[in-house]
Amino acid sequence: MKGIIKTYLPEKKYGFIKGDDGKDYFFHESEFTDKNQLGKICEDAFVNFNQKATPKGYKAQNCRLINPSDVLTYIVPDEFLTSRSNNIKGWDVIEQGQWMVDGSSRDSPEAAKKNVIGNAAQVGANALLNLEYYKTTGSEAGTGDGTHHFTIHNFRARVVTIAKRNSKGQYKAEDLCGLNARALSLKENLVEKTKQSEDKSKNKRIISWVVVLIIGVIVAVGIQNFVPLIITFVLGLIIPYTIEPTDYDSWLEYCGDT
Repeated sequence: MKGIIKTYLPEKKYGFIKGDDGKDYFFHESEFTDKNQLGKICEDAFVNFNQKATPKGYKAQNCRLINPSDVLTYIVPDEFLTSRSNNIKGWDVIEQGQWMVDGSSRDSPEAAKKNVIGNAAQVGANALLNLEYYKTTGSEAGTGDGTHHFTIHNFRARVVTIAKRNSKGQYKAEDLCGLNARALSLKENLVEKTKQSEDKSKNKRIISWVVVLIIGVIVAVGIQNFVPLIITFVLGLIIPYTIEPTDYDSWLEYCGDT
């Protein structure tokens, strides 16, 4: 009998074949005569097998993939997947990421998770492994006296590309590679963008300090009182440090193969 694998659970090592007679046949990996084909078993792959009726239903025996060398295509998940472990059941890791991404939000853990997924998508990943949640504390000037402290929700994880073998897949393994190269290129661009922001902030600090100092001198001379000059001098030291550069790249960090 010939048929097509309609359901396959690699973690359980079994599935069902839809035979040419329209019947569903249960199979287990152990029924494949050529053990070299085990790594190529996938949904929508064509197989030859012997039929057997059992009290529990129909069973496939002596299975063998038809043209297994042709089953080299993959499908990818319809949505972005995440896992707290180092794998996602039912999917193969095509490219192991050498980069970690961070995401954060003051609003909620859900918003932080959405942020880390969005950051991972920037490098072309379709999954995150070793997802870790943690909290930090931020601060800002309060509406009255004192400082307001607030919770920041954070996620951190490793980017990967995952896929599943499928004879009707649209992708080959090489089509799904390039994750680490894209991450490196993006990191270099973001580092340069951060450096430009730091240079602009430095220039703004110098300009603001000079402007405040000039205003103080003009006011002091005009009223012949050096108190305003002292005040503006102090402001000139404080105001520039309120002009902070934007950090564009810290959310993407190289971690190697560890």
